[in-house]
Amino acid sequence: MLKKFNFKNLTKGRTLAKVSSLLSGTNFTVPTLYNLSVDQWTTNSSEIYSKVQAIFKNSDKVVIRSSACDEDGSLSAKAGEYDSVLDIDVRDREALSAAIAKVMHSYESKGSGSAGQEILIQQMVTDVDCSGVIFTHELNSGAPYFVINYDDLSGSTDSVTSGSNEYSNRTLYIHRTSLDKIKSERFQALISAVSEVEEILACDFLDIEFAIDKQLRPHLLQVRQITMQSNWNRAIVRAINNELDGICSFVSNGLLPQTFVNGKTTVYGQMPDWNPAEMIGRAPRALSFSLYRKLITDRAWSEARKLMGYSIPVGQPLMISLGGQPYIDTRLSFHSYLPSNLPDQIGSKLVDEWVERLKQRPELHDKVEFDVAVTTYTFDIDEKLDQLATSLDSEEKEVLKTNLLGILHPLLRGESEGSIESAIKLINKLYETPLPEVDCGVSVLFKLIDECVNLGTIPFSILARHGFIARSLLLSLKSRGVFNNSDIESLLGGIKTVASEMLEDMYALKSDELSIESFMLKYGHLRPGTYDILSQRYDKTAAFEVSVNEEDRNSERAISHFELSKSQELKINELLKESALDGVTPQSLLKYISDAVSGREYGKFVFTRSVSAMLEIIAQFGEENKLSREEMSHIPIWDILNLGVESDSSNIEEKLRCISHNNSSRHSMTTALRLPQVLSDTEGVYVIPFQVSLPNFITSKKISGESIYIGPHQVVSDLKDKIILIENADPGYDWIFGQSIKGLITKFGGANSHMAIRCAEFVIPAAIGCGEQRFDRLVKSDRITLDCSAGMVYPNF
Repeated sequence: MLKKFNFKNLTKGRTLAKVSSLLSGTNFTVPTLYNLSVDQWTTNSSEIYSKVQAIFKNSDKVVIRSSACDEDGSLSAKAGEYDSVLDIDVRDREALSAAIAKVMHSYESKGSGSAGQEILIQQMVTDVDCSGVIFTHELNSGAPYFVINYDDLSGSTDSVTSGSNEYSNRTLYIHRTSLDKIKSERFQALISAVSEVEEILACDFLDIEFAIDKQLRPHLLQVRQITMQSNWNRAIVRAINNELDGICSFVSNGLLPQTFVNGKTTVYGQMPDWNPAEMIGRAPRALSFSLYRKLITDRAWSEARKLMGYSIPVGQPLMISLGGQPYIDTRLSFHSYLPSNLPDQIGSKLVDEWVERLKQRPELHDKVEFDVAVTTYTFDIDEKLDQLATSLDSEEKEVLKTNLLGILHPLLRGESEGSIESAIKLINKLYETPLPEVDCGVSVLFKLIDECVNLGTIPFSILARHGFIARSLLLSLKSRGVFNNSDIESLLGGIKTVASEMLEDMYALKSDELSIESFMLKYGHLRPGTYDILSQRYDKTAAFEVSVNEEDRNSERAISHFELSKSQELKINELLKESALDGVTPQSLLKYISDAVSGREYGKFVFTRSVSAMLEIIAQFGEENKLSREEMSHIPIWDILNLGVESDSSNIEEKLRCISHNNSSRHSMTTALRLPQVLSDTEGVYVIPFQVSLPNFITSKKISGESIYIGPHQVVSDLKDKIILIENADPGYDWIFGQSIKGLITKFGGANSHMAIRCAEFVIPAAIGCGEQRFDRLVKSDRITLDCSAGMVYPNF
């Protein structure tokens, strides 16, 4: 058994030299290196320069790296703290001296001093195919994954470590016991090389910088010990290893054909359709997950679509749990976008085509309604069918087209059970239904849930579908040359939603035209995390402070108004006639679009009152039984409901605390577990590739400015002229729009999410749904550029 390598008192350069002497040479190649003493350089640079030339006589370029005494300790590290300089011509003494001086200066500027320090001179790796950093365990939790941050686009060896080239910075997770699942030759070679380093150092907690050349040869540029081990929960490793086989088995069965559902297979995604990652997060607690499932994804979603004329897979829950993480079964979604009268033969072809398209284009996972499937009749329907229904022949396309028109026509005329008017009537009924007191016990939850589903989430689901139809119609009017981007921005900016009402009431409150009691009576139920018991309501947030800028009250964006020109009206009339949409006028079409957008926002505003009341009742019940909100957050809603229908000899407090403790431990595993946002095969359970999330850009503006991140339980009073970053596109964050924000960026959220609607309404540039990796990178910067017209968002370091 090899003795564990001792990193103590070794600099970066000395560690690399020592490791180099131990390697077999069949895996990693260590580029030629020389450890330079700063003291020696200062006293005799000419002699050192001659030595450097002799050592690197066969090298064109070298890199000058920091190698400070305090940089790679066994207990702490300062990765990235000091400068490195690349592409130095070893024959250019002036350039070499300047590079060494720059590294020495970085020691001085960081307070370490350059005396007694070292500098590493290393041969540059050329002809780079891929470079980056690999961690042999996940840094935050110690989860059993190789985590590879890499750049395979720029050809640079330091783009990952320096933080440049954001869009080429990718991440790959590989479960440590599943190396046989790796398909990529370059990563097979890299993992083989890393495994040798682990073996010779008798240590599998390493941070390794690497480069892979075009011949797929891995080069070792740096190795250090991970210093975060004291923060890790060792039990998580076992929990994840045990969980993965169960997930794999579940996915394997789920990918098979299912009875009464169109399509041969499926894709699981965290953001398609009801995008649970946006609503409850990637790793929700048990109460949030179960409540979202109970209120929406078990039956409300499908009953709503049935009322609108769509086909539904009967009795199928839309959302599943993989290791505690929420996923949408997109085969069910695609099935539910089909007209109810469409023949199964056509439906099966379409579902198979859309599933395959999402497999090939996973970056479209939060845009499936627009870029993957055909979900409604539009004025550019023929082009849409040619693009997204290629599996159908011309006759089948006509059948689909006719059926889609058969759904849309009565919806536009308000003659369907699934009309906007019918849904709003139910929502209003829920709004008028008194909410129970918080201390009335958990039995009242049965009534609350029943009312919320039947009067709240089913009609809201109808309104949400209308919202997607409205946006699709708008985009088709642009496609047919009726509108341009400016027209759409103006039209959407003139639609008044509950967000506009709230902003006006915030102004009224600020000027003492409205009492705080009246304000909270209307808006007090809102919370940044709609399903999160730990997210405080507005009326329970001691730090909540209505801060608005009065000068914006009558600003241009607050009074945006759109009117059809005569030519636009004529063109829309032609399209309506061409589509045989009798009884629909240009004015009624725009009213439908406006009502769909505002109705969707109103529907969520109302039904979340009931959700908020449920959470407060649960919190009060927990308090009465000596359980905190934290503990209650780990108890599924059905375990709480069972207390109202089942006698039990056990003590309620003990029973719930036991459930909470078990689910809390499982949640730690869920948080550490890595799964892809889009999962289409069992290999994806073990080898998790970086998947690009293309942000949904709102407006065509370009801005740069100071940025600030707001966590799910924060209220910040001064946001004027800031670019705001939030995790979820939840309307519980509506208070930010009273503070003259400059722009908005969210981690999760789709093209038609609530915050996308808000930003269009207030003409605020935004990037909605940036994805985890890009968002986490943006959070680390205090200044950001957001160029919506170019489709770019990047940090200004």
